[in-house]
Amino acid sequence: MNIILAGAGKIGFTLAQYLTREGHSITVIDRSSERIALINSSLDVITICGSVDIDLLRLAGAEDADLLIAATNSDESNILCCMVAKKLGVKHTIARVRQEEHYREVVLLRKELGLSLTINPEMAAAAEISRVLRFPSAAKVESFAKGQAELVELRLTAQNPLCGTALKDYHSHFGTGTLICGVRRDEAVHIPGGSFVLQAGDVVSIVGAPRHIHALFRALSIFKKGAKYVLVVGGSRIGVYLARQLLGMGIHVKLLEKNADKCDQIKDIIPKAEIVCCDGSRPDVLEEEGMRAMDAFVAVTGTDEINVVISSYAVRAGVDKVITKVNEGHYAELASAFALDDPVLPRVITAQQVLQYVRGMENSGEGSGVETLRRIMDGRLEVLEFRAARGSECIGKTLRELPIRKDVLLAAVIRDGKCIIPGGGDELRPDDSVLAVTTKPGMASLEDILKG
Repeated sequence: MNIILAGAGKIGFTLAQYLTREGHSITVIDRSSERIALINSSLDVITICGSVDIDLLRLAGAEDADLLIAATNSDESNILCCMVAKKLGVKHTIARVRQEEHYREVVLLRKELGLSLTINPEMAAAAEISRVLRFPSAAKVESFAKGQAELVELRLTAQNPLCGTALKDYHSHFGTGTLICGVRRDEAVHIPGGSFVLQAGDVVSIVGAPRHIHALFRALSIFKKGAKYVLVVGGSRIGVYLARQLLGMGIHVKLLEKNADKCDQIKDIIPKAEIVCCDGSRPDVLEEEGMRAMDAFVAVTGTDEINVVISSYAVRAGVDKVITKVNEGHYAELASAFALDDPVLPRVITAQQVLQYVRGMENSGEGSGVETLRRIMDGRLEVLEFRAARGSECIGKTLRELPIRKDVLLAAVIRDGKCIIPGGGDELRPDDSVLAVTTKPGMASLEDILKG
């Protein structure tokens, strides 16, 4: 697929990485010669240095392009770029729109503007954080099939009853409503088989209906109720989006921001939140603002180093749930050294949204395409939700009869509002939602789970 990417900042670079890995032909446009040089030294793409305009879009091959993604730092430029590209002949366009007032308007006028998809990295990151705060027992929570199935990540401590359990005995000990579909142990990631034995330090991915996951966590004596009091450090866009979402869930929010002008703006935007103008990177300030009494602590300042350090301080202070936002991948890699759960990376969340759309484009004529795509376990496993279409070769045969690839696990089937953990004797039916876990990137249809 021919894809033009306008903007080579953090989001743009990550998108270029993900899309080139999947074999697409990428042309990157950016006005910064330094960014272009970095792209050229890192990725096999075509680059054009300059401000995005009609001439550069023509030079990039807009007339024959399948997709344009506008991810510059300007909302207005991204929207205009997509409109011009559509006029030149680009089949699909995606715009990054960060400011909330622009985002609401663009979503409303998406068809009139010729946009295929609008992405807001900060809003998406805030939504991911709020999901975790609804279920703080988990390190990560992903939702599928309109919330009828969830995938959660959990790091096993030595006291966890799962330690020492062989997966062939998992259902007899802990019930049939959930499934362990991925394990990260040290540097290795596994789709585990029945002989795999869990041990302390493993990070496990568990899929099931929300009520069954809650029941499992209660059985493991690690269930925690959703957070009711949350301390947010940083009045960034993510902080503001998150505070509004949490208030809508009935959660009390205290937000710390050291810039006085920004504090006044935030008070006007979310008057129901408790806004304190102070330096949330100082331990004495965090103590004064009642950090230890909070159910959860969220660090979303604009500086990765500060977010990691104050999150580590919150963990040592005994806060039940600590969530960290970072922009750079190397800080995410360092998180475990600070006893932190995997951080939230807005650029990775955005890349997943785009990949999901691109996979859908590739499969638009077949019907059993990707509904949802999530990357877990440091991005080394993909979890895909497919809709089983009538006429699919996967329909009407038991899973035991289907020649399913060795690097694929069918983790769950959602049918008539119920999340089913399938066995070999189960079969897929039309309109089932099917969750597949795989180490193979690039799957675009349900049929891709089968051996070639």
